[in-house]
Amino acid sequence: MEARPADTSRKVLALGVSGGIAGAMAKTLIAPLERLRLLAQTGHANPLGSMATLSAVIRNEGFRALWRGNTANVVRMVPSKCVLLACSDLYQDLFRHEHINAFTRGGLAGALAGGTATLCSYPLDLVRTRMAGVLITPGTPTRYHTILGTLVIIAREESVFGLFRGITPTLLGSFPYEGIKFGCYASLKHQGGEEWQQPAGKAVFGALAGTVANVLTYPNDVLRRRLQLQGCPDIKNGVVYNGYVDCCRKVVALEGWRALYAGLWLTVVRGIPNTGIQFGVYELCKKAFVYFDLLD
Repeated sequence: MEARPADTSRKVLALGVSGGIAGAMAKTLIAPLERLRLLAQTGHANPLGSMATLSAVIRNEGFRALWRGNTANVVRMVPSKCVLLACSDLYQDLFRHEHINAFTRGGLAGALAGGTATLCSYPLDLVRTRMAGVLITPGTPTRYHTILGTLVIIAREESVFGLFRGITPTLLGSFPYEGIKFGCYASLKHQGGEEWQQPAGKAVFGALAGTVANVLTYPNDVLRRRLQLQGCPDIKNGVVYNGYVDCCRKVVALEGWRALYAGLWLTVVRGIPNTGIQFGVYELCKKAFVYFDLLD
């Protein structure tokens, strides 16, 4: 029987709310690791290591600064994860065919969902990077204090197109990242036994899938963060990158190829609870909607 429009709308809403709740919870819980990772990617981490960077953030900006940019991240993440997780489920319905295996079906759906989510929420991702990607030292305060204020400053000084600075590598990176993540997740769910089909088991699968995707696509994430900081007045004597390829070339030439993996271990450490919580809470929310007869 073909689904009625009302049923489809209710399903989209339920999946979207589930994805938004999952994304917001995950990002808030791992926000300090996210800030340290972002500083490492943009080249503003303390060279003595993550603990030294952590101490510098607390000393210069206060303990709450570990969550600096998290509001923008959550505001971005709610619609982003809402679109990502909901569209992934909906796109998978399009690829249900006996000749398409679980990895391929999940990968195609995840890649398309990742591109859709990026297009819907990108300016807020840029705002978060501007707010949290620089270590603020005493006497040199940043102008990026609020989400709206940051959006206005970027639009006024860099034009409306500046709100989409770095979107090309972000969009191109979202396809393989989400494709690998959702492909691995779908494959693990398909291979897992009945005992792994509960939210806790799916959280483990999500954590493993996210780790694989992060490791394989990490250099692109570093390059897109560098491009997002272009034009930021908080960067003193910064290197000018003329596009993605030039950014890659200059980072390797000036800092060595290891700079492309700066903060990778933080990404892996943060990615396990982040992705695990996302998938676990998402599946738990879906179960709640089914229980209350709001989702089939």
